[in-house]
Amino acid sequence: MKKLLIGYFAGILGFVFFIVVILGMFAGNNNSCQSTTSNINVANSADREAVAKSLHDNLKKINGVTEAGIAGYLGNTEHESGFNSGIVQSNATFNETTAMNASISGYAIGLNQWDNSRRVELLNFANAQKKNWQDGGLQLDFALNHDGTNSDLLQQGLKLNNVDEATEFLRAKWERGGAGTSLERQAKAKSWYAKFASGSKDTAIDTATQGTVNTQNINLTTQSSNGCATNLAQGMGTSGAPVTEMPGQYKGKIKDTNFTATAPSNTYPFGQCTWYTFNRMQQLGTPVENYLGNGADWGKNVKDKGYQTDNQPHAGWAVSFTQGAAGADPTYGHIAVVETMSDDGQHFLISECNVVNGGSGTVSFRELTNGQGMVFIKGH
Repeated sequence: MKKLLIGYFAGILGFVFFIVVILGMFAGNNNSCQSTTSNINVANSADREAVAKSLHDNLKKINGVTEAGIAGYLGNTEHESGFNSGIVQSNATFNETTAMNASISGYAIGLNQWDNSRRVELLNFANAQKKNWQDGGLQLDFALNHDGTNSDLLQQGLKLNNVDEATEFLRAKWERGGAGTSLERQAKAKSWYAKFASGSKDTAIDTATQGTVNTQNINLTTQSSNGCATNLAQGMGTSGAPVTEMPGQYKGKIKDTNFTATAPSNTYPFGQCTWYTFNRMQQLGTPVENYLGNGADWGKNVKDKGYQTDNQPHAGWAVSFTQGAAGADPTYGHIAVVETMSDDGQHFLISECNVVNGGSGTVSFRELTNGQGMVFIKGH
């Protein structure tokens, strides 16, 4: 009888231990910023405020997010898509074949303008859920929970306590939109914060005073005083992301791959976009001259000096970006070199400097589509 009682109690203790372990596993797997597909419903409306309020209210339900983080998300989303979950970049018509080709850039879709492989992953997720990719709730669910490490970055940004910091974090790390748009995104974010966060106890929210703005402008001038777009991190919402290795589809199309050649006559400051473009054009045998100014100035100054220019890209020509175009610096613009055209003629590859590891002389590449604010320059 004694042995039976001991066995009985041992069995009870074992069962209790099992329950504790199971509960511990569930507790350990709880993600404080995790959402679910069942309770995300985003308004489908032409009324921007209605969509913004819907997004805000969904995000507000998630543990750990702040009003500042939500405002940062809303500021970025308004800039990217105007809260239109069905929009295609440049108001293009949606084409599934094009959209499912991860190698195509400049064809971003949805609230947060997913491009390249992230666009394809969003579409695959929509198909798996048997939903239309234009569903805003599906897109928010994808962004929060199914966009790989990008979802982690979004969740980090949503937890920040400062509107400007949250907006810039999400722009640079998650959206990877043009650096020249930071102040515009932050202004939109602060507007949404003022509208939705009345009475919030979030700290250090309104730090974007005039003094802070002046400091940011001084920093931009210091970083970009020689006419380059610095710290550019494009991807979603803009034409292709900068990469230091030439994209595979363009390998073999460029004969001269000596991108590190330097010209002793170059008077532009080392590591700047102007410095690199002068070197590269010299290497290609179609040189340009010194003292053409900042990146945005080249388009005008070369015309005065008799250079041939065009509004269409040509391989071997330089391309001058006006302020803010394709992520160029909002004050000084940018300059790069067109290396080659895509097979379909719809895109072109540029090489450039001072975009990756600014000021280091690192050469990077981007695939772009032609757009406003670009002047193409033939060297001579």
